[in-house]
Amino acid sequence: MLASGIGNLVFIDVIMNHALYLNILRDNLKLSAQNLGIGNNFVFHQDNEPKHTALNVRLCCLYNCPQNLKTPPQSPDLNPIEHIWRELEVRVRKYDIKTKGDLKTVMMEEWMNIDAEIT
Repeated sequence: MLASGIGNLVFIDVIMNHALYLNILRDNLKLSAQNLGIGNNFVFHQDNEPKHTALNVRLCCLYNCPQNLKTPPQSPDLNPIEHIWRELEVRVRKYDIKTKGDLKTVMMEEWMNIDAEIT
Protein backbone atom coordinates (compact mmCIF):
# COMPACT_ATOMS: atom_id res chain seq x y z
CA MET A 1 0.00 0.00 0.00
CA LEU A 2 1.39 3.32 -0.96
CA ALA A 3 0.73 6.62 -2.60
CA SER A 4 0.77 5.05 -6.07
CA GLY A 5 -1.81 2.37 -5.21
CA ILE A 6 -2.19 -1.08 -3.79
CA GLY A 7 -0.44 -4.38 -4.49
CA ASN A 8 -1.80 -7.80 -5.37
CA LEU A 9 -4.64 -9.44 -3.45
CA VAL A 10 -3.92 -13.13 -2.90
CA PHE A 11 -6.61 -15.57 -1.75
CA ILE A 12 -5.54 -18.28 0.68
CA ASP A 13 -7.81 -21.33 1.00
CA VAL A 14 -5.73 -23.14 3.63
CA ILE A 15 -4.22 -22.29 6.99
CA MET A 16 -1.12 -20.25 6.26
CA ASN A 17 2.27 -21.10 7.71
CA HIS A 18 5.62 -19.39 7.21
CA ALA A 19 6.47 -21.55 4.16
CA LEU A 20 3.27 -20.56 2.37
CA TYR A 21 3.78 -16.93 3.36
CA LEU A 22 7.30 -17.06 1.95
CA ASN A 23 5.96 -18.43 -1.36
CA ILE A 24 3.40 -15.62 -1.50
CA LEU A 25 6.15 -13.06 -0.96
CA ARG A 26 8.34 -14.63 -3.64
CA ASP A 27 5.47 -14.75 -6.13
CA ASN A 28 3.99 -11.33 -5.45
CA LEU A 29 6.31 -8.84 -3.77
CA LYS A 30 8.43 -7.84 -6.74
CA LEU A 31 5.50 -8.27 -9.14
CA SER A 32 3.39 -5.84 -7.11
CA ALA A 33 6.25 -3.34 -6.98
CA GLN A 34 6.74 -3.67 -10.73
CA ASN A 35 3.00 -3.27 -11.45
CA LEU A 36 2.92 -0.15 -9.29
CA GLY A 37 5.90 1.27 -11.15
CA ILE A 38 8.05 1.63 -8.05
CA GLY A 39 10.77 -0.91 -8.79
CA ASN A 40 12.88 -1.35 -5.68
CA ASN A 41 11.91 2.02 -4.24
CA PHE A 42 9.58 0.92 -1.45
CA VAL A 43 9.42 0.28 2.28
CA PHE A 44 8.13 -3.18 3.19
CA HIS A 45 5.90 -3.32 6.26
CA GLN A 46 4.63 -6.34 8.13
CA ASP A 47 3.59 -6.93 11.70
CA ASN A 48 5.23 -9.23 14.22
CA GLU A 49 3.02 -12.23 13.51
CA PRO A 50 5.15 -15.39 13.90
CA LYS A 51 5.03 -16.39 10.24
CA HIS A 52 6.32 -12.91 9.35
CA THR A 53 9.27 -13.23 11.71
CA ALA A 54 10.37 -16.76 10.76
CA LEU A 55 14.05 -16.89 9.83
CA ASN A 56 13.47 -17.80 6.17
CA VAL A 57 10.96 -14.95 5.79
CA ARG A 58 13.32 -12.45 7.43
CA LEU A 59 16.13 -13.56 5.11
CA CYS A 60 13.89 -13.21 2.06
CA CYS A 61 12.95 -9.68 3.14
CA LEU A 62 16.57 -8.82 3.88
CA TYR A 63 17.60 -9.69 0.32
CA ASN A 64 14.47 -8.59 -1.57
CA CYS A 65 13.17 -5.53 0.25
CA PRO A 66 15.27 -2.38 0.08
CA GLN A 67 13.83 -1.08 3.35
CA ASN A 68 11.89 -2.86 6.09
CA LEU A 69 9.71 -1.04 8.59
CA LYS A 70 9.63 -2.63 12.03
CA THR A 71 6.38 -2.57 13.94
CA PRO A 72 6.16 -2.47 17.73
CA PRO A 73 4.54 -5.61 19.20
CA GLN A 74 0.79 -5.53 19.81
CA SER A 75 0.10 -2.37 17.81
CA PRO A 76 -2.55 -3.14 15.17
CA ASP A 77 -3.50 0.55 15.04
CA LEU A 78 -0.09 1.24 13.46
CA ASN A 79 -0.53 -1.46 10.82
CA PRO A 80 -1.77 0.16 7.58
CA ILE A 81 -3.24 -3.10 6.27
CA GLU A 82 -5.81 -3.02 9.09
CA HIS A 83 -7.22 0.20 7.61
CA ILE A 84 -7.35 -1.40 4.16
CA TRP A 85 -9.13 -4.51 5.49
CA ARG A 86 -11.69 -2.28 7.19
CA GLU A 87 -12.30 -0.33 3.98
CA LEU A 88 -12.62 -3.56 2.00
CA GLU A 89 -15.05 -5.01 4.56
CA VAL A 90 -17.27 -1.91 4.39
CA ARG A 91 -17.35 -2.09 0.60
CA VAL A 92 -17.98 -5.84 0.38
CA ARG A 93 -20.86 -5.76 2.88
CA LYS A 94 -22.89 -3.72 0.37
CA TYR A 95 -23.26 -6.79 -1.87
CA ASP A 96 -25.59 -9.78 -1.64
CA ILE A 97 -22.98 -12.52 -1.66
CA LYS A 98 -24.14 -16.12 -1.83
CA THR A 99 -21.04 -18.16 -2.62
CA LYS A 100 -17.33 -18.19 -1.92
CA GLY A 101 -16.79 -17.48 -5.62
CA ASP A 102 -19.05 -14.42 -5.39
CA LEU A 103 -17.09 -13.23 -2.37
CA LYS A 104 -13.76 -13.58 -4.16
CA THR A 105 -15.07 -11.77 -7.24
CA VAL A 106 -16.47 -8.87 -5.23
CA MET A 107 -13.34 -8.64 -3.08
CA MET A 108 -11.10 -8.51 -6.15
CA GLU A 109 -13.26 -5.84 -7.81
CA GLU A 110 -13.34 -3.69 -4.69
CA TRP A 111 -9.62 -4.25 -4.00
CA MET A 112 -8.82 -2.88 -7.45
CA ASN A 113 -11.03 0.16 -6.77
CA ILE A 114 -9.35 1.20 -3.53
CA ASP A 115 -7.97 4.70 -4.05
CA ALA A 116 -4.32 5.52 -3.54
CA GLU A 117 -5.36 8.11 -0.94
CA ILE A 118 -6.70 5.32 1.29
CA THR A 119 -3.43 3.44 1.06
